[in-house]
Amino acid sequence: ALAGAVEEGSSHQLARPVVHAARARVGALPRAEDVVEWAGQGIGGRVAAREVRVGSLAFLRAQFPAAAAALEGPGDGPGQMVAGVVVDGRAAGLIRYADQLRAEAREAMAALGDLGFRRTLLLSGDADANVRRIAAELGIADAHGDLLPAQKVAWVKDLEAAGLRTLMVGDGTNDAPALSAATVGVALAEHGGGITAEAADVVILTDDLRRVPVAVAIGRRTMRIARQSIWIGVGASSLAMLFAAAGHIPPTLGALIQELIDAAAILNALRAARNGVPGTAS
Repeated sequence: ALAGAVEEGSSHQLARPVVHAARARVGALPRAEDVVEWAGQGIGGRVAAREVRVGSLAFLRAQFPAAAAALEGPGDGPGQMVAGVVVDGRAAGLIRYADQLRAEAREAMAALGDLGFRRTLLLSGDADANVRRIAAELGIADAHGDLLPAQKVAWVKDLEAAGLRTLMVGDGTNDAPALSAATVGVALAEHGGGITAEAADVVILTDDLRRVPVAVAIGRRTMRIARQSIWIGVGASSLAMLFAAAGHIPPTLGALIQELIDAAAILNALRAARNGVPGTAS
């Protein structure tokens, strides 16, 4: 209950199962106060006058060495996703996570490949061995775990410096800096997203990864229509001005033609408001 109470204040994906499990066991959770989240490491707060910390063992080891040592065990090796709970400076428990591949992940990856994405990286703050296992299931050769938010930003900036345009997809506070650094940042924000949504260029109000390639397709179609509208307006207006300058179009007719050109450009641009991407709802 204490861990669930402080985790209610976290936007990290791993906080949700902790909160759900705590509610299933005790019902309504006590209120946590003075909640502070250390991005990519852990969270802490005061619950019923007790100081609670929940986070990675490395994070807890830096603050409570003795408590962290008590929480470590033979089953907590590389790849094991665990979080420790420390209450009033003492070891209180260990949370073990079972990380599974999202059901829609393969379909989303295939759709992005069809859209021409040449290189995919998996950047995560989770245990490196676990991240590489998930990456292998998805066929991603370039995977890196145990990353802090600043390290994710460094990866994105390195790709940008190499002349690549990047699409970063994230769903937690830890991803916000990298979302902001990418060419296009996409936030999966089913529960609002907070700072993650603010940092992103595109916000998808569901945790369904299949919406990412749909968003890319919609964005490309919108840009294509926008360019068409610009060329229609500029091209037709330039042609009309040439005829008018040569004396072939009187001023009144020229003004009418310009209005028609503007209307045509606007009507063409309005096509972007219609759903033209297969597999999406209007």
